[in-house]
Amino acid sequence: MQAEGIFYVLAHVADLARSKKFYGETLGWQLGTDEAQVAGFSFGSGYLVLHQDDREAELRRYGGGMHVEVKVRDVDAEHARLANLGVAVSELRNAPWGERWFSFEDPDGYPWSCGQPIGDVH
Repeated sequence: MQAEGIFYVLAHVADLARSKKFYGETLGWQLGTDEAQVAGFSFGSGYLVLHQDDREAELRRYGGGMHVEVKVRDVDAEHARLANLGVAVSELRNAPWGERWFSFEDPDGYPWSCGQPIGDVH
């Protein structure tokens, strides 16, 4: 297989309207797909597809295996912006492999992080 990168990430969510508000208004990502059960957002060169999960809460199984890190230009500024919007962000960390990053969760508990190479930190 000749991989070129991530085409899109798909996440099943409990409340599509709530998630659309989080990704569109809070994170500021661009809504591209807007259907009754599906929403899609552009962020940089990536695309996130959200699909309404209509199963009863006790039947939903989120294994916690999804983790996506979004590369940002100014990780410190993005950390401050999200914190000011009320998003529970982790502390900023410098990783030994040369990355500065932080993490947060969406309304369904999916983990996300934002980071940039330490040499690119402003």
